[in-house]
Amino acid sequence: MLSAYGQKDSIVNSLDEVIVIADKNIKENSIGFKKINLQDSIILNNSESFTSLLRFNAPIYFREYGSGGTSSARFRGTSSSNTAVIWNGININSVNGGQTGFNSLTVNLVDNIDIRPGGGSIKYGSGAIGGTIHLNTDLQFKKHFTNQFISSIGSYETYKNVYKFSYGSSSFVMKGGISRNESENDYPLLGTEFVNTNGSYKNLEWNFNTAFKFSNNSKISFYTTKYNATRYFSGQLPNPKAAKEKYRDFNQRNLLVFEIKRNNFTHITKAAFLTQEYNYFADKNIDTYDFGKSKTYLLNYDFFWQINASSKLETYTEYTSIFGSTKQIEEKNRIQFSQAAIFTKNFQNNISYNLKFRKDFNSDFEVPFVFAFGAEIPLENNWKIRMNASNNYRVPTYNDLYWPGQGNLDLIPETSKQAEIGINWSTKRGNSSYTNVDIGYFYIDSKEKIVWTPGGDPDRNGIWVPINISEVLNKGFEIRLSQKYRLDHHIFTLSSNYSYTNATDKQTDKYLIFVPKHLINANFAYSYKKWNFFYQFLFNGKIYSSEDNFFSLPSFDISNIGLNYKIFNNKNQSLAVALKVNNIYNEIYQNSPSRIMPNRNFNTTINYKF
Repeated sequence: MLSAYGQKDSIVNSLDEVIVIADKNIKENSIGFKKINLQDSIILNNSESFTSLLRFNAPIYFREYGSGGTSSARFRGTSSSNTAVIWNGININSVNGGQTGFNSLTVNLVDNIDIRPGGGSIKYGSGAIGGTIHLNTDLQFKKHFTNQFISSIGSYETYKNVYKFSYGSSSFVMKGGISRNESENDYPLLGTEFVNTNGSYKNLEWNFNTAFKFSNNSKISFYTTKYNATRYFSGQLPNPKAAKEKYRDFNQRNLLVFEIKRNNFTHITKAAFLTQEYNYFADKNIDTYDFGKSKTYLLNYDFFWQINASSKLETYTEYTSIFGSTKQIEEKNRIQFSQAAIFTKNFQNNISYNLKFRKDFNSDFEVPFVFAFGAEIPLENNWKIRMNASNNYRVPTYNDLYWPGQGNLDLIPETSKQAEIGINWSTKRGNSSYTNVDIGYFYIDSKEKIVWTPGGDPDRNGIWVPINISEVLNKGFEIRLSQKYRLDHHIFTLSSNYSYTNATDKQTDKYLIFVPKHLINANFAYSYKKWNFFYQFLFNGKIYSSEDNFFSLPSFDISNIGLNYKIFNNKNQSLAVALKVNNIYNEIYQNSPSRIMPNRNFNTTINYKF
């Protein structure tokens, strides 16, 4: 991903070698797949929320229940529970709801983000059907001590403060950060006489990461993060003033990784403990609430064998035990044992491929055997063909199975078969210019798709229940363009994505709800010495909001602009200020029925590194 700043500052460039990455083989495991990487400067330009960051930089549709509310991601017309969120190699989707809320993640405490459309069940298990989003922490063995403080003020009493540090030597590194965000979020609902009532939020997150190198062949690392938030759910039209819901969530993740190398063999052992908990208040003025919580214990062993210079074998063994419960559901325990193998081959003519196989043994379900294949074939004049195929799965969540009065114990795992073929062209001329174009066609055939519907059970007429529907077909194509051009001190960058998706229920021949046929985003930036200007654009096509395709939400397009200025930038410290204007044309738009999104709003940021 090309930086909207044009280039990183000298402090970042001095830390140029990352040698401790918890999910270190994502690149090799993505042969034949398109992968988008978002670095720190892109993250800083979109620090309002994870939803905003990905909405403007990836071919993903987000359904958001108002600004700051619940937000879910959908790749290629699949559902939000078909998007797996991976934290340092660990799938962190909720066992209760089957997804991750993107407004419950803090942007500025993540070092970089990898986005990979396409099936990923081989490595990341249930739910990785539409695509995976990887949140990565980088630890660097090098003598350094850096600090960063970010503070921003935005419209509607929105405040963000972040502090991060990193300290290291040739054998030891530690890194941490803390972030606090809050907002009254009471923007006017354009086209009405109302404001966004009961929409305030505040959250606090901290993380700490450390690694120690025993020798050049062995090291140990530890990652931990904790998140605590309170948010209020804003009201819907026509009476948003009636809103009084409140939601609190508490999440903690811990991961220990030990790595040892011996000749051509590498052994990586991981142990993780994750907790998730929420409290839902139907009335914020009453202390009575519903709750849900889960605990995950995970052990993982990765074995790598470098057979020769061109061949590599990885085997992957994992044991997971998950305990989950809600106020209505007594605690359940789901145990899963997984075994996978990945073979990678690189030929001298740069043709590469890998074969992947995985079998899971689940205490609740018979999980299908899954496979994947990926290949890349270079052609003349910087052209390359890429292709991949896989089958993937998702097991029902606890809410799907056990929710009182609505769960369905007869559900079975949904499965999908998918294929993609693409062509890529890239060229680079030193530091003066760079261009990359990627065009890909995808096909996803899903069976036993799990959907919630009010007509799914004749004995519970009118009650929303989950059922397996026979078959869903998603097909379409994506285009991605990344470009950079430098002329002396003038730097121009452009990145854009276009996605066309046709997603239908083959039984009813109706278009799937909340799937835009057309999705476009683009980022343009111009840098000159200490100045940087950027422009962002998003077009979201029409979406249907009812299964009979009678109700729909119109298409919309919105634009943001921003200006950054580096007051000073030297070897020891740098100071930058920024101004960003979101929705500059004051467009009225919705991506969830009866919930109008924010009007034109402003955000100013100070970024100090020392």
